[in-house]
Order: sequence, then C-alpha cells, then structure tokens
Amino acid sequence: MNDLGFAITMEERRRSLEAVVSAAQFFRGELLRATGWPLGFLKGARIEQVLSVDSGWKVGYAPDTLTSLVDHLAAENFAYSTMEGAGLVNRAGDADVTDRFRDQLVLVARDAQLHPTGFIGIGRDGRAQSLSPATAIHQPSNVLVGVAEQLDLLRSGAVPVIVDNLVDAIAVSSMSRATEGQWAGVPVFGAGLSTAQVRMLRKFSLGDTAIVIAHGDEHRQKLTTSYLFDLALYYDRVRAVVLPHSPSSIVSSAYGPQIMNDLLTTARPILTYKFGGAASANLAGDPEPPDRGPDL
Repeated sequence: MNDLGFAITMEERRRSLEAVVSAAQFFRGELLRATGWPLGFLKGARIEQVLSVDSGWKVGYAPDTLTSLVDHLAAENFAYSTMEGAGLVNRAGDADVTDRFRDQLVLVARDAQLHPTGFIGIGRDGRAQSLSPATAIHQPSNVLVGVAEQLDLLRSGAVPVIVDNLVDAIAVSSMSRATEGQWAGVPVFGAGLSTAQVRMLRKFSLGDTAIVIAHGDEHRQKLTTSYLFDLALYYDRVRAVVLPHSPSSIVSSAYGPQIMNDLLTTARPILTYKFGGAASANLAGDPEPPDRGPDL
C-alpha cells in the first residue's frame, strides 16, 4: 500500500507505468498528425519547436474522441483495469470504458525517480492544469514537469527558473539552449510548488541557486510567495525577478533571449522584493549566504 492508501502489487505498478508511457507515445503521435487549434496554439505561443522530433519537450495531443486511447492501449494488451488504475480512462463497467483526456495538449508529469506517472494538460483557453487523478502511481503534489526534459542542463549546473506557466517554462528552456545553457524552466500548477516537489527539483540540481519569476497582478504574485519558504530550505540562494510581461512574450521579442538572459543573470535576492504586499524579508535570513565549505 502506498502513501495514498492504494493497495498495488509490484506487477500492477509496472504495468500502470508502462500504460502511461504507451499513452504518452500515442499522444505524441497524435500531435504530430494534428491540425487546427493545437498547431495554432503552439505557433501563437511561439513554441512550435516542440514539434521537432529532436525536441526534449515531448508535447502530445489527446484527441477529442471517446475511445482512441482506449483502443490504442487495448491493442497494446493493457487490461481495462490497468488503464483505470493508471488514471487514463473513465470506466463504468467493461462495456463503458472511455478516454479520460480529450482535446488537450498534454505533457508527462514524472515522479522523483523520473517515472512517467500522469499528465498535465493545456486546453483551448491556454490554461494549464493537472489532468491525472491521484492514483497508486501518481500524486499531483509529488510530480514535476520539465526535469527529465532538461536533465542535461540541470546536471551541467543550470539554474532552475520557476514559472507559473508551461509555455513560459518551454520558452526559458529554449532560450537557455540557444545561449549558454544557464537556465532550466520549471512550471508549477495549481496551489504552487510543494515541499516534495522542491525536494525533487533539488535532487536533480547541481547548483545551489533557484530563481522565481513573478509577473501579473497582485494575486498571482502572492501565489508566488507561497513556495518561496520551501525553496529557501533547499537552496542556498533564492533569487527573484519581477516582470511586467510573461517570460515567453519577452523571449519572443526582438533581442528577447539576450534580454531575458540578462534579467536572470542579475536576479536579486528575494528579501529585496515585496510580492503582492508580502514582505519577502520574512522568507530568507541572508541575501548572500556564504559558500559552503567542504562537507565533513
């Protein structure tokens, strides 16, 4: 039995993880064949580079159908019970099994072992949200998007750049790869970044610095402060950049990559900011912690 109280055998877990992988491959193929709004959205957001077969961001598309995914998984010899256990279908008896995700751009969410466990979706309105329910293999507060896609950057010392929008994360990542590879865009959703997610991010970060980008109205900036405490527990240096526009809009402008690179390079310690009226001095005790000496 796992932390969520789901009883599951090792074999059931293995098959559930394999079903998510198979679903991700199916969704990726659907996007590469798609027309209409999914392509329009990616081009409008100027992240059409994710359509390249070489892209690390394996964005997919869940078609607006009743059983396309069900039929694909059944053809791959996955039982309906496995599909349901992996959170991929809605089920009301064996005769009524339908796709859970429809008409959504999707990205894989991964656990602390980087196993694909569920999906984040972007609808026609451009809003990103967690699609997968809590299951024996997936807990939304314990997974991240973007770590596996940028593992090479993080292991080379790239600084995690926390944003509240999936498009912004991809834009930061693309900008980083086009410059010196200094940054890794990491999106958060819903209630923000949990302690488990910060711990997971720190596990794969070589450096000791994290940057939070805050933009938008006061409400959005207040949401940003909700996870600064946890970041400060795991990173020696937590920086912040307050922007008048989204990172993706800046990066896509003339000289945008260089502008964004300069903004991130000169990011200030969090205690020098007030986010939405919250005193960030309460979030960190030292704007420039001394370098750590050798561990004993």
